[in-house]
Order: sequence, then structure tokens, then C-alpha cells
Amino acid sequence: MKEKTAISFQDIYPLLENFIIPQKKTTQVSLEKATELVLAQNIYSPFNVPSFNNSAMDGWAYSSKDILSEGFTLKEVGSSFAGHPYTGSLNLGECVRIMTGAMLPDEADTVTKQEIITAEGTSIHFPEKVRPNENVRFKGEEFLSGDLVLEAGTLLRSGHISLLASLGIETLTVYKKIRVAFFSTGDELQTFGKPLKAGHIYDSNRYSLQSMLQECGIEFIDLGILCDNADSLKKTLLEIAPKVDAIITSGGVSVGQADLTRLVVNEIGTIQPWYCKIRPGKPLAFGKIGNTYFFGLPGNPTAAQVTFHMIVRFALNLLMGITKPYIPITLARVKSPIRKKAGVTEFQRGRLFFENGSVVVDASGTQKTSALSSMATSNCFILLPEQTQEVESGELVSVLPFYGVCS
Repeated sequence: MKEKTAISFQDIYPLLENFIIPQKKTTQVSLEKATELVLAQNIYSPFNVPSFNNSAMDGWAYSSKDILSEGFTLKEVGSSFAGHPYTGSLNLGECVRIMTGAMLPDEADTVTKQEIITAEGTSIHFPEKVRPNENVRFKGEEFLSGDLVLEAGTLLRSGHISLLASLGIETLTVYKKIRVAFFSTGDELQTFGKPLKAGHIYDSNRYSLQSMLQECGIEFIDLGILCDNADSLKKTLLEIAPKVDAIITSGGVSVGQADLTRLVVNEIGTIQPWYCKIRPGKPLAFGKIGNTYFFGLPGNPTAAQVTFHMIVRFALNLLMGITKPYIPITLARVKSPIRKKAGVTEFQRGRLFFENGSVVVDASGTQKTSALSSMATSNCFILLPEQTQEVESGELVSVLPFYGVCS
């Protein structure tokens, strides 16, 4: 079976956004259990943030009406500490000692940090060029009551949890975790525990898939190794599809006579009539069996990992309900020359590091797709666009770290 349409890598994410319909099953969780889950509700601020004018520094608070360009002296009439505000009135010519986070008196709008102040008893001497409104966090400057704080579709990380806690939000509506089933195909594959038979190899793809799904926070079902038998594949796929949100296989999705997985999925579901022009990983297949998404990874272990990291993980993030999956891309200078063929986007495995104050990347040994060692010794992909053929030492290239590629 021939693929019908070749898709450039830069077009694959918009295509997936149209292909994937996010699952909408929700549940309620407490804030302490919400990390790595996807928010299913908009969060609005229940009050102004900050809720009162407070100091950003240890120093003295006063009215900006007292400021003189040549410097000035004010009388200290009290103090304000976090949780213990100054309760009196503040007149012109007066100031209060204040600590970081403490409430300003109503009449004060400026804080001068203690490092530039000269204090002689209650006489506080302020230097020249003090500016009004300095070192004050004003009421509502971050959020006003009712402002949108977080949108539905946000993958909750520690920074979000901290913000929500500061708003006193105890419970959240989140999307339930998706479930993914996976298996490997191939009569040449063998599980652990016995010496390898002639012409056999140990199955590594299931273990890398399990690890990558765990890194995504996704529930999974490992179906093991399936033999190259159309009836067995069909039976397994039909049984598991209604129980999960997605199925991932490795092997059997190219266009050769022995590539049964693609043929069986086309028989009981649909395979999308396009493929992505990338290397490694061109045989990657996308489809559906009923309402369940199907992702057919190449059987080559390195190609399977590349396609999962760069494409399938993005699709799963969309399925999880994440509205804007994050793809961290940075620039780095190439340490050694790189060569590739034009016509495909290539992901070379590399090492990203600092050298002499600069971010540098170097290819990790052999780039043969059969070489698993290059994945084990790498921490990033070097993204080489379709038209690129040569990159010289010192040139800038796009680099995508492995971890958090699409989260």
C-alpha cells in the first residue's frame, strides 16, 4: 500500500491539532494531587492579588509627597511587619519601619530600601534621587478580582500549584488520565529470560515505550509481543480498542508485504493517507479504530523513540486535553560539522552542554538508526530542516531537549 501524501515536519503539528479530538472525561481532585494533570476549568481570581499594598523590600514606608530631590529627613512613628501592620495614621513628614511583605499604611505609597538609609534614632535620612512608588507591590497589580488566572487545558506544574494555593483554591476539575495500550510485533522478537535464538533479538521497544509513557504521566497497558499473524493482530486490536484512548504499536507499519499491522488497521479502522518526511521515522502511521487513536511506530528502536518524542507525544498531549503543548527549542552552536541529505527533516542525536560560556551541541557518535547507544548517550535532538545539507562548526542550529519535549 502506498502512502498518498508526504507532509513536511513543520506542517505535522497543525495537522495533528485537526486530527486529534481531546478526551473530555473529568474528575475532581485536591490541589496536592493535581500535579501533572490537565486543568478542565478556567480559574478566576477570587480576590485582588496582592490583596493589599505591601512592601517589596525591608526599609521605610512614607508618602511620595515628602520626596525632595536633594534628599530629606522624616520621623519614624512606628513599624509594620508581615501579619502585624501599622494601625495608626501616617502624616506628612512621617515614616514607618517596614519589612518585606508587610502592609503599607493607607497614606504611604513608597518604600526606600534600608541599604541606602541613614537612621539616627527616629530621624530617618533619605538620599537624593529617591523615586515615588518604588519597592511597593500595589493592590491588584497582578490580578484583579475576577481576572482569568489559568485556562482550561493547562498542564499543571509546580508553578501553577503554587499560584493556585496562593488563591486559596483547594479542589480542581481536571481531565482524567488517558489510557494507552501498546505492544510490539515481529516473529524475530524475544522476551527476557532465555538465550537468544538464531535470528532473534530482545524486544527493547516495549520497555522504551513504557518509560516514555511514564514520563508523560500516562496510564498504560502492556500487551507484550504479538506474532506476525493477521488474525491475532485483528483480535487483539478489536478487543483492546474500546478499553483505551489510544493504541501504540511498533513494527509492521511500513509498506512491505510483511508489514501486517498497517493492513489490519486499514481493514478494521482507518489509516491516515499521509506520512511525515522525517529521518529516522518515516514509516510512522496514524489512524483510528472506532473512537480509539492508533499510532504505529517504526520497528527500528531509535526511529521508534524519535517519532514518539517528536510527534506521538504531541498527539497524546492534545488527547489529554492540553490546549497548547509546549515544545522547548533552543539554539546552540555546533561543535563539529554536520552533514545530511536534503529533502527530509532529520533529528540527529546530540549532547547539549556549556563550553566557554556558550551553549554548544555535538552529535552523539554514529547516527545509524540501528545504534541505540546514540540515544543512551544523548540529551537532545539536533533539528536539521529539509533544505539543510551542511552545517559548519560554530553555526547555530535548533536543539530540542529530550525531557519535556511536548509537555
